[in-house]
Amino acid sequence: MTLDNWDDLKFVLAMTRHGTMSAAARYLDTNVATVSRRLDRLSQDLGLALFEKRGTGFVATRAAERLSVVAEDLDQKLRAEISGMTAGHEGASVPIEIAAPPAVHKHFVLPRTGELAEYLPQVLLTLTDKVFSQGLGEADIQVRIGRPEGGRLKARKFCDYALRVYHGKNHKMNGDWIGLSQRYPDADLAREIYTDAHVRPRYRVEEMPMALDMICETGLPGLLPDFMVQPHHELVLADLPGNERVGELWITYHETRHSDTTLRSVVDWFCNSSNNNVLKMASE
Repeated sequence: MTLDNWDDLKFVLAMTRHGTMSAAARYLDTNVATVSRRLDRLSQDLGLALFEKRGTGFVATRAAERLSVVAEDLDQKLRAEISGMTAGHEGASVPIEIAAPPAVHKHFVLPRTGELAEYLPQVLLTLTDKVFSQGLGEADIQVRIGRPEGGRLKARKFCDYALRVYHGKNHKMNGDWIGLSQRYPDADLAREIYTDAHVRPRYRVEEMPMALDMICETGLPGLLPDFMVQPHHELVLADLPGNERVGELWITYHETRHSDTTLRSVVDWFCNSSNNNVLKMASE
């Protein structure tokens, strides 16, 4: 049993992350036939099955999962080395991808991109929406709900928050409400607080920033993280018992990146953004 073609590992990693050959091919900038051929070759070289067909996708076998861990470590170590080699060189750039829920991007990152450009001019920032915490994927940094358990991740608490039901200040509660897309496990969490709400929401929206816009436009109640709601939105807390579901946001990155000074500087900036926001809200 041999492994002569090392870059076959990137095909295993892409398939493990994305679950379909077409998605893996798009990420690797190749075609499905190449992905299939490279995985088949590696499987034959090892004498082990790597993926099992399930419906429209593929599930990694234990062998593929173990190879993916090796490939993930190699990928992250290479990113750290490249970042270290380019740091301090005038004109050199370091790409950093941050995956986070859209509400985090909207509230903490987008208003401060100019500040980051001054603080770390070498960073080429990419923002990716990611609500569910399936792992880093291609991202260098992930902001996720709740502290990760297990895995090879460094974790740093970003901020505490609370989900509460808000509505327009002139709205009278009549059972109508705004919910999230049903692809979310907690799409109807608002009904646990607003127990007199109709079974189905008046509107469903895809993400929290859209929910905020919809609540502002219609006045209807909906669940929002407290850090998103600002005085100019002219929203009020619904007068409901137990109107709070607390949570935590954590920043994570792969443990092999701990010595990556550029990545850790981005993490520091991110956490300082959170602290600055708390001070701003307290002063308003």
